[in-house]
Amino acid sequence: MSSKTQTGIAGTVRGRLIRGLGATALGPVVTAIVQIVSVPVFLHFWGVRLYGEWLIISAIPTYLALSDVGFGSVAANDMTMRVAAGDRDGALETYQTTRALISLTSVLAGIVLLSVIWLLPLGRWLNLSSMAIYESRSALSLLLVYALVSLQALLFMAGFRCDGNYAFGMVVDNLIRLTELVAVVFAVALSARPIAVAGVLLVARILGTIVMGWLMLRKSPWLRHGIGRVRMASVRRLALPAVAYMAFPAGNALSLQGMVVVIGLALGPVAVTTFSAMRTLTRFAFQIADTIKLGVWPELSAAYGAQNWNLARKLHRTACQASLWLSILAVVFLFIAGGRIVTVWSHGRIVMDVSAFRWLLLVVVANSFWNTSSVATMASNKHQRIAAAYFAATAAATVVAYLLLPRFGLSGAAMALLIVDITVGWFVVKSSLMELDEGLRQFLKALLRVPDGLQRL
Repeated sequence: MSSKTQTGIAGTVRGRLIRGLGATALGPVVTAIVQIVSVPVFLHFWGVRLYGEWLIISAIPTYLALSDVGFGSVAANDMTMRVAAGDRDGALETYQTTRALISLTSVLAGIVLLSVIWLLPLGRWLNLSSMAIYESRSALSLLLVYALVSLQALLFMAGFRCDGNYAFGMVVDNLIRLTELVAVVFAVALSARPIAVAGVLLVARILGTIVMGWLMLRKSPWLRHGIGRVRMASVRRLALPAVAYMAFPAGNALSLQGMVVVIGLALGPVAVTTFSAMRTLTRFAFQIADTIKLGVWPELSAAYGAQNWNLARKLHRTACQASLWLSILAVVFLFIAGGRIVTVWSHGRIVMDVSAFRWLLLVVVANSFWNTSSVATMASNKHQRIAAAYFAATAAATVVAYLLLPRFGLSGAAMALLIVDITVGWFVVKSSLMELDEGLRQFLKALLRVPDGLQRL
């Protein structure tokens, strides 16, 4: 390959990577806008009680997103690698098979949950008093359908991603979320009740998903819909990495909600509030690392598919390097300003545990580093071992935290998290370097250099 061609390829990858990182960074911004705008609007027009009940019923359908059993994510990896290898027929087979499978499993899950909604006394169990029984059941049913439609958008995103249009797809997805926000705000301001708001959300999501699918076909007309390429062999091939992928959200739930439960049992609700506030603040730095990870993911899958190992190693090194240095900068900022931020944020009602907060800052650096490195195995659907290790470690962390909390207070919970991140981190980095056929010394040497941007890709 000529040097001119290599330069052209490098420029294309660099451009897609920059666009992908920018589009991925847009996600947390949109989430913040949604939270900042929606909370005061709902509270003003609905009041605390009705809004609280809306939060309860709107949280339930989010669990329906798990009904794809991880197939959406591993299918996106598989499609990207196949397209990079010139196998569009194989990518189309994966696309149609996964869409059929997700449609089937999500509909079955929806039928079960709709039956539960209309047959069981959820209103009494959830202590819903501001909504009539029919209103709460109808609103929750509409939100469940909304979640089912959202699952279909996962594969449209896979279509964008596999053909080098990841950034475009992310922008479209976030525009849909902003459109939903505007529609809901107008509906609530016009005195709409929960049923109407759920209906508005559903209509906006259906229209947005139709537009997303149309745009995907405009970009990649070869990714046609249908069932002609559905194959059980594809299901069997993707089943193990898909099921393994579910260990990550399960481990996250243990790490976040499980730790809250353990602290509540050991130290009480006041300690829970303090720890949750400090951890929420530190997760700002986690978002930086996650943005880097998600932004580099599609390009790493493509590099695997093309068997461009030099590019894969450079992408991994650059992502880990950027994540490490940016997390250190974030930690320095939070070390200096964290106490003041918590005081202003809570209006002085939360007193920071300084020792625990400093331990949590160490957790930020450890977690950000290995979480970014994990993309090396996740992008190639070879994440089964690290997924199992992560789930086992987060389960063990809750036990360790329960043992440390009586002696060390909230610092004990942070220590348990740090132990997990160091242990899992070492295992993940070793697995990533094995996948990339790279030596630890060479990797560390590149990692500890001052970042020099993306020009080396």
